[in-house]
Parts: sequence; structure tokens; C-alpha cells
Amino acid sequence: MKKIKIIITTLLWLITITTYAEIDSSKNDNFKLEEATIDSIHDAIINHKTSCEDVIASYISRIKNYNLSDTTTPSINAIARINPNVFEQAKTLDQRFLSDNRLSGPLHCIPVILKDNIDSYDSESTSGSLSLLGNQPVKDAFLASHLRAAGAIILGKSTMDEFASGVSGISGGNGRVGNVYDTTQNPGGSSSGSAAAVSANFTVIGIGTDNSGSIRVPAAFNGIFGLRPSTGLISQRGIFPRGNMDGIAGPMARTIKDLAVVLDVIADSDTFDRKTTKISRPTSYTEFLNKNGLQGKRIGIITKIAENDTFEDMPEDTKSVFKNAIDNIQKLNVAIINNINLAEYNLDRKYNQAGEKNDINKYLASYPSVRKNYKDICISKRTSVFGSEKECLKFNGKLYDTNSMEYKKALEIFSKNKNYVEEIMDKNNLDALLIPVSSTGTATYNPHAMRNEKIASNAGLPGITINVGYTPKSNMPIGFELIGRQYSEGKLIEMAYAYEQSISKKLLPPIKTSNSFLERLDINQYNNLLTQIGYDSYEKVLTNSTPGKFPDDLTANIFQEIVIKRITMLQNEAYKAGKK
Repeated sequence: MKKIKIIITTLLWLITITTYAEIDSSKNDNFKLEEATIDSIHDAIINHKTSCEDVIASYISRIKNYNLSDTTTPSINAIARINPNVFEQAKTLDQRFLSDNRLSGPLHCIPVILKDNIDSYDSESTSGSLSLLGNQPVKDAFLASHLRAAGAIILGKSTMDEFASGVSGISGGNGRVGNVYDTTQNPGGSSSGSAAAVSANFTVIGIGTDNSGSIRVPAAFNGIFGLRPSTGLISQRGIFPRGNMDGIAGPMARTIKDLAVVLDVIADSDTFDRKTTKISRPTSYTEFLNKNGLQGKRIGIITKIAENDTFEDMPEDTKSVFKNAIDNIQKLNVAIINNINLAEYNLDRKYNQAGEKNDINKYLASYPSVRKNYKDICISKRTSVFGSEKECLKFNGKLYDTNSMEYKKALEIFSKNKNYVEEIMDKNNLDALLIPVSSTGTATYNPHAMRNEKIASNAGLPGITINVGYTPKSNMPIGFELIGRQYSEGKLIEMAYAYEQSISKKLLPPIKTSNSFLERLDINQYNNLLTQIGYDSYEKVLTNSTPGKFPDDLTANIFQEIVIKRITMLQNEAYKAGKK
């Protein structure tokens, strides 16, 4: 906490110094939401072009207009619920700013969306499951409290794969998420909504969690930056502990600078999370924002993991974009080392859920949650990801305990993989490894194509996803991942930032459908609509679905029929009430 306070105080001092110069000389346009950044929002507030309340109103309006579609075009559906207290919190920040003309912190009035498995005291946490509907934590997760202390406005929660089990954005609590560039396509998972919300400009920052690609895959599929930090860099306290052994929270953003600023805020030691306490962190990750940060670097391209070809499913037109990106990197005075083969890497993840039952039971007992324990979730008959009640209880019974040999085996695999990858990097004198986020290079529903993300996950290493272009015909984002040594997030940010500065402006996602009727709903009405849509998806489709077959059952078209029906019902009710 002391380090955070020092960082915030320093930033406030720097902001105050620059504020007065900017007020006299600034010729900034009025605040524009599309592609807004931390800097652009702060500039607009400092120069009295907008207020925090107006900024938040703009984002809430955009969410209501574009999150759900009432046409045959499938919905984005990135938002699980909007925080009903956002305007009150924005007004408080405005009052503070007017009283002393200072920003409250490095994230003053910056909209943040939390994945729905991250606790906040003023919004439900359901982990995307109907079984946890109405589940209200009594306090913020450790990282959420840090975001608020830095001045952030938590807009609400994002949709996700139920209990973070999946890569397709399907849940019994929220239905289906659509890729922002083409809503018929896979948004990636399980942090689907956080990535889609950032890409669609529903928020500036998204926070996700990552076990086996759950930040990196959706970030890449939706054309933004996403960071999976090293295990232990960020506290897991207050996060639903599914996959707690290899899981880690991390930021998503449209710019590397915004990502670095947020990482400064949330990457802090937590005395109640032992994994976080013995880590050396830099004073600030923004120190690594160097436009020449790629010069002299050595990057190895992974072509095989065990017996798997990392490029085997990639179409030729996508591969040509990927190769062009590598050529451009080389022009920045980077040495590219081809054909890195991780032949001895262990992809086995069958022990990674050891201790999960213990962790979840402890979490649910820590406050008055709607379910008492893991077993209670099963017998609720409101979860689809584990199958029937009987199947759920059977799965629950097979989970290994924290003190089991299987738990120790998982830790052993993590350690051996980390050492193996770092030895390969040392042998080749590499600063980072590079790999396509999926073997197809872009959005796919094929889970086999997303195995590349297990490298960082099964070794506790950091990985950052970078958009390198778009498919020639469909303009779908193409992403790759840079993987570094443990706790080398600063170096990854340095390289990603340098690459970002070298490329032309990214394509904006083609969001075409808007819904003026939904904009007139208050926040509670809108949240109720989202709940009804999720419930309909569960009752009509997912309750009879086979786990692992969700994308096949809850298709884009089927889900959109559910959305349209609910919106039509709401419109009819409003019409009848108006006539009266």
C-alpha cells in the first residue's frame, strides 16, 4: 500500500504541474468517446471540456445503444450488469476536482469493467452462472479496491464463460457474447465480455482473469492488448477461485500506455495472498514506455510445442499478414530467431484444479453468499457448465484437495515448465518468445487451435497479446503473443509499446446496430433485461445442453432470437403503459 500511495502522490504532483500549462494553451477538441484513453479523458477534464459525470453518462449511453441488438445482427452482449452507483461516484469525483483542481489519482474518472468473477461491493458477482444470481459480496476484491483508490469508476461487470470454463463466451447467466468485429464469430473466453467491452468502446479498461488463455485469447480475437501477468504479481483475493493454482487477473486496453498505468495500480503486494509478497516490482511500469524498446532485442518464434505445430491451421492469407508483421519487427533492429521448438514442454493440465473445492468453499463462506459451498452450486440445478446435478456432484467429488499428491504434482509441472522455457530463452539469448494466439491466427471456435496459450499458463509466465493486422477479406483481427521470463512484464510492455508506435492506427470495429429504445431505460431496468435474457438462454437452450457443446447449441442466431423476443416484450409493455 505504501508503494501505491507514493506512486499516486508522485503522479498527482506531475499532473498538477502540467495542468496549469495546459489550461492556458490547450486547443483540445471536446471529449470524444470513441478510442478515448486515460490521457484524453484527463485532458478533457483538466481543461474543463467535460465533467466526470458527463464522461460516465456517455459510456452508459453507448452501452445501452450498442450492447444489445434488436435486429437480426447478433448482439455483442459484453455487459452482465451496470453498476447502479456510477453517477453518484462520478459526481463525488467532480466535486473533489472542483474543490482543488486536482485529479484524485492516476485513474481519475476512468471507466473500468470487471469480469463477473471479481468482487465489488456495489455490484453482484455471479461468475457467469445462474446459480449465483443475486450474489452480492460485502467488499471489493483487493484489485478492485486499488482501482477505486486510484479514482477509477467501476462501470459494472462483464459477461464471461460460466465459472471461467470455456473459450467461447457462453454462460447460463448471460447467454452468448459476440465478437465485436463480427458478432457471429467467437469473442474468445473466458474473459469474453471484458475484451469485447474494451474493443466496442464501452469502457477504457477491462479486467479479466486468465488460466489457459482467458485474457489473451479474447483480447487478440477482439483486436486489443491483453496481459496475463506472472503468477503472484496480482492478488487473487476477492476473485472466485476457480483454477486458483494457475489463474491470475490482468488488464486489457486499447493502448499499451493505458495497460501499463492500470498495472501500476493493481500489481501490489497483499499480505493475505502469500504468492504476492516476495516479488520485486518496478517503481512504475510506465518507465518501460520506450518507442525504441525493440531495438537490439532478440525474439524467438515458437513453431512447435511438444508435437504440435503452432501454425498448422493458419490460412495462407493470414500467414502472409503474420509474416509481414515479423518483417516489420526486424526493420526495427530486432533479431528474429526462427524454429524454436519446445519439444519437452508439458501440456498436462489434469491436476491444475487440485485444491479448487477447498478454495471455493472458503470463498463462499467468507460472506453471506447465496450458495454455501461447491456442492450447493451443484444442487441448485442452475448451472450448465458441469452438466446435470448428478454430473456436477460427480465432478465435485473427483476434485483433489490442497494437501494431495496431485496438488504437488501440478506445482512440480509449473516449476519444470518455467525452468525449461527460461533455459531455452537463455540458451538462445532471447528477450521474448513469440507465438500466434491461435494456430488459425484469428477468431475460431476450435478449442484445439487455442492450445498455444498453455505455454505461459502452465509455467506461470507473463504473456502479452498484440494485434498485428487483419484478415484481408473479412477484416478480423490477427494477434500474436509475446512471452517473457517470470516477472518480466516491464520488458514485455517495452517491446509491445515500441511495436504499437511503429504501426498505423488500428481498425475500429464496425458496430452498426443501435437501439434508442434501450437508452431510455434506467440502469435497474436495463440490468433486469440482461438477467431475463440470460435466464431465457439457460432455460430454453443450455439446461439441456451437453457441456463443451455450448457454441453448437446456443448459436448466434438462436441467442439473437431470445434477445429480440425480450426486447419486443419490453417495448410492448412500455407501449401499453404509455397508452394508459
